[in-house]
Amino acid sequence: MRYWEAREAQVTPEEAIEECRIHQIEAIVRESDSALVDVTTGEVIAHPDKYADYCGADILGYLGY
Repeated sequence: MRYWEAREAQVTPEEAIEECRIHQIEAIVRESDSALVDVTTGEVIAHPDKYADYCGADILGYLGY
């Protein structure tokens, strides 16, 4: 996937967790609000949209792209 396509993509929780794992970041979905959270730092990576998916731009931003 190209960078701009990835920025515009909506990704499922499973896809987001896997992408973080590829970049050596352990992420989980927090039960209280379904936010994607970095386990090591406790930082919120992304908040879900109304369909419980995450914005690709949020994931890429956290990963430093």
